[in-house]
Amino acid sequence: MLKTVKYITLGIVIAVMASACSDHLEVYNPSSITDDFYNTKEGQEALVVDIYSKYRDIFNTGELQYYGTDLYMAITESPNERMFNGYDASFNSTAGVVGPYWNNLYKIVQEANTLLTRCSLDTEGMTTDDYNALKAQGTFFRALAYYYLVETFGDVPLYTSEQNSIISEATRTVESEVYNFIMADLETVVDLLDWSSSEPGRINKAALLQLLGKLHLTRAYKAYSQATDFAVAAAYFDQIIDESDDAYHLLDNYADVYYEENQNNSEVIWAIQYGLDKNYVGSGNPQQALFAFNIVALEPDLFDRVQKDYSAADRLYWINPRVHQLFENPYLDARYDATFQREFYVNNPESEDFGKLGLYFPRWNDNSGNSNEALRFYPYLTDGEYTWYPQSTALPVLTTGSDRMPIIKKFKDTKMIWGGTGSREDVIFRLSDVYLMSAEAHLGAGNNDEAVSRINIIRRRAAIDQESESSMEVNAVDLDFILDERARELLGEHDRWFDLKRTGKLIKRVSEYNIFVQKYNNINSNHLVRPIPQDEINKVNGLVQNKGY
Repeated sequence: MLKTVKYITLGIVIAVMASACSDHLEVYNPSSITDDFYNTKEGQEALVVDIYSKYRDIFNTGELQYYGTDLYMAITESPNERMFNGYDASFNSTAGVVGPYWNNLYKIVQEANTLLTRCSLDTEGMTTDDYNALKAQGTFFRALAYYYLVETFGDVPLYTSEQNSIISEATRTVESEVYNFIMADLETVVDLLDWSSSEPGRINKAALLQLLGKLHLTRAYKAYSQATDFAVAAAYFDQIIDESDDAYHLLDNYADVYYEENQNNSEVIWAIQYGLDKNYVGSGNPQQALFAFNIVALEPDLFDRVQKDYSAADRLYWINPRVHQLFENPYLDARYDATFQREFYVNNPESEDFGKLGLYFPRWNDNSGNSNEALRFYPYLTDGEYTWYPQSTALPVLTTGSDRMPIIKKFKDTKMIWGGTGSREDVIFRLSDVYLMSAEAHLGAGNNDEAVSRINIIRRRAAIDQESESSMEVNAVDLDFILDERARELLGEHDRWFDLKRTGKLIKRVSEYNIFVQKYNNINSNHLVRPIPQDEINKVNGLVQNKGY
């Protein structure tokens, strides 16, 4: 491991609690911090908020969240994209993505260990509630970091206390031992927090339970699983649903979950905070710009930079066009139109067509040819070929595309400056995900009726109106159906790669859906973990590389 893991003193961004006038966690750079600062209550509170800020980078590493899955694809064939999106033969341990990801997760581990080592009821000014909150947060974030380390890299070094010297030797602890440690550790703090967050952005009891459930659910598929894992996971998820003192409930309308003025609503269990203050937003939440195309650049005569019309979008990832077909009936499933923006009105005041419908993308199964008199009309298919793919000489299937497609509008940000940093919260844990994982856990435990019941609650909420609710219901589910339902409910959100790996569906589904994986024809079981960063192997004795890299 790099020496940056060793001791958290000078030179890092230290985060402290927001001032009384703020409504979320904020960070600032003090002129100087000494190590003794972390022996104080103020220092420990600053340390835990710095951990919150570091998770921004973890969830902004889209190459490990979106690439190489069934729902998303890279837009070019750069070395990283060939490796992480296509699993091609060049995949190796010098990949530029894995080093920062590994380092950031171990920085979180070290800061959590520092917090947990030094936090004490004997600290001046520390109340029992303060101590419980700090202990629970440190334990949660250490466990979450190890979850991503283990699922990304397999066996990893396990550190459970503060490291006070440079690490030059390390042993990779087997996955099962890491899981045993973090699950038992979380059990000790699960009752230390209230159901609701003390302020937006703080974790809470529901977040602890959701992580515990996810750990049991993930382990349930592994060779070292315990017979009760599915049932225990279901119990944790159901506790959130059934016993959270009304702190969390599904909103009546799916679109309201993502309404910009309705952030931190009753479905949000934990969300990373951003905001508009340049002192605290950092590099901003990029979600609003990930899944789109640059409308102004492609249609300058029709469109101008008006943030309220659409986000400052610039396509970083493709939505696989086949994803649209997962919405079996987009006329009944309100999630389709709540997810995708399909109409764009001319907003360039110098255009003679100002105010007219400029771009129109019909629903994927609309074969009527009705253009709604749009200036530009892009149906889903043209002569049996995808119209929404950008043109490309790299793959034959991408030769007829328009370089224009419906964009994901769930994360639309009208408050930010065009081209600036995104200001909206980044929702990491939310209640509908709990329902979906509950269904998966019940299915694994053999409780098929309960699995169907959980899924139908989500699907009835997704119905376009009350008359359509019964049409949205299903009578049976399997793992592939649940993964499809996760796509419909959570498109654009995090962890798709980890969901596919958990369920054992990664290789099968990406081979079927991802055309770049099909082109390179190289994916195999070695790719169920990513390579250990070569720099770490070079610097730390005892680290050995994963098979195949």
